[in-house]
Amino acid sequence: MTTTDDTTYTVPGEGKPVPGEGKPAKKNKARRRAAKGLAWFALLLTAVLVLAEPWLLLPAAALLAAIALWD
Repeated sequence: MTTTDDTTYTVPGEGKPVPGEGKPAKKNKARRRAAKGLAWFALLLTAVLVLAEPWLLLPAAALLAAIALWD
């Protein structure tokens, strides 16, 4: 054993859980599905509002530009 060896590994089932095992994938899938549904809802609502009042395209375009320029 040298000073550069990683000693944080644990045997699966003992002590700390090993990343990548267990149920997190199911939770992430549900979260992604909810986010996708919310994004589509927002897009469709924005499209309906812009069709009703064309001037609403200005704040929608400004929001999209802000998201695109976000670091």
